[in-house]
Amino acid sequence: MLQIVSVLPPTLPSAGLRRLRLPFDARQRSRLSTVLTDGTPVALTLPRGSVLHDGDQLLAAGGERLLVEAEPEAVLRVTALAPYLLMRALYHLANRHVAVQIAEDHLLIERDPVLARMLAGLGVDVAAVEAPFDPETGAYAHSHGADAHGHHHHGDDIDEVSATVGEQLSIEAHARRARGAA
Repeated sequence: MLQIVSVLPPTLPSAGLRRLRLPFDARQRSRLSTVLTDGTPVALTLPRGSVLHDGDQLLAAGGERLLVEAEPEAVLRVTALAPYLLMRALYHLANRHVAVQIAEDHLLIERDPVLARMLAGLGVDVAAVEAPFDPETGAYAHSHGADAHGHHHHGDDIDEVSATVGEQLSIEAHARRARGAA
C-alpha cells in the first residue's frame, strides 16, 4: 500500500503521474484509505486540516508523486443573466456558510433542494449537473464545516432536529457567544 505523506506544489509537471480521484468530502480528510484510478491501494496520512484540491500533487513515502483529481459529483450549477445576480446569489450562499466553487460565469454548490429554491427566488438559473467540485476553502480550512450547507440563523426559534450541519455549527457558535456575554 502506498503511504501518502505530504502535499506538493501543483506547479510541478504532472504528465505521466498516477492519479488519485476523490470527491470533495474525501479530499477534506487527512486520514483515508482508498485506491488510485489504476486500483493501487493508498493511505493518506496528511497533516490535520489538509484539504486536497484538483491538480494538487502528493508525495508517497517512497518518493513517487501522484496527481489529485476532483471526482465528478452531484452539484448545482448556478448561472445568471447579469453579474450582479450571480454576486447576489454568492452573497446569500456565503451568509449560509455554503461551500462554493467560483468561476467567471457560474457557481457550483453541493445539491440541496432548499438552496435551489432560494437561488431560483433570487432570479438565477439553477441546474443539477455532475461535475468535479473544488470549492473555495479559505474560510473552512480550519473546521469540519466545509461541506455544510443551510441557513444561518440568529435566533432561538431553530428546529435543531432538522437543522443542517451548517445550521448546527452556527447554533453552537451563537450559543457560545451568548454564554460568554452573560
